[in-house]
Amino acid sequence: MGILKANGMNEDAKGLSEVVGCISAMERDLGRAITELTAMRRDLSVMREEQSHPVKTMLSKAADGLIARLKAAHQRIQVIKEKIIGVCKRTVEAVKDQGITAANDIVGALNIKADLETQRDAMRNTITFCEKQVDKIESASKEFHAAGRHIRNIGRAITGKEPIADIKPNGKLARFIASPFRGEIQRQKSYIARNDRAITLIDKLEQAAELRAEKARPSVHSDMKRIKSEIDEVKKDAPKKQKLKTAEESL
Repeated sequence: MGILKANGMNEDAKGLSEVVGCISAMERDLGRAITELTAMRRDLSVMREEQSHPVKTMLSKAADGLIARLKAAHQRIQVIKEKIIGVCKRTVEAVKDQGITAANDIVGALNIKADLETQRDAMRNTITFCEKQVDKIESASKEFHAAGRHIRNIGRAITGKEPIADIKPNGKLARFIASPFRGEIQRQKSYIARNDRAITLIDKLEQAAELRAEKARPSVHSDMKRIKSEIDEVKKDAPKKQKLKTAEESL
C-alpha cells in the first residue's frame, strides 16, 4: 500500500485496504463464533438434563452441524487471505524490476472474487440452515410440552381436577439452544454485507485499472497516423535515393 500511495495510486491503496479490512473482520468474527459455539456445545453436553431429552438430543447434532459450517467458512477465508499475501509479495518484487505499472491491476491479480462469491452462497445456506434449526427447536419443544401436559392431565383427571388447557412456553433448554442459531442468522447477514462490499470494491478497482491500461495503450488512430507518417517519409526520400543511384551508375 505504501508503494501504491507513493506512486499516486491512493484510491487503489484505499480500496485494497478496505478489501483486506472486510476479510480480516470476517476472519476475526468467524473465529469468535466458532469459539462461542464450541463452548456452548460443551456446556450442552454436561447439562443436568436427562440424556434422552428430545430437544437436547436433536439439537446437539444441529450445533455440531453449525460449527462445521463455520469452520469451513473460516477455512475459505484463510485461503483468500493467503492469496492476498502471496500476490502482494509478488507485486512488490515485480515493481522493483518493472516499475509501478506492475501494480496497475493488483486487485484483479488477487483472483479472489470467485472465492468471495462462493463464500456468499455458503453464508446464505448457513442462514437457511439456522432458520430451519430454530423452527425445529420450537416445534420439538411445543410437542414436548404438549406431551407433558397430556400426561399431567391424566393425573389431574384421576384426582378430579380440571385439565390444563394451555401449553407452557418453550422451556429453558429450548431457548438456550435456539439463541445461538438466531444470533448466527444476524451474524451471517453482517458477513454477507462485508463480503458484498469487498466484491463491489474489487469491481471498481478492476475497472479503474482497465481505464489506466487503456490510456497507456496507443490508440488505433495514433498507430495509423504514425504508420502514415513513416510511409510519407519513405516516399519523400525515394526520389533522392533514385537520383543518387542514377548518378552512381553514370560514373
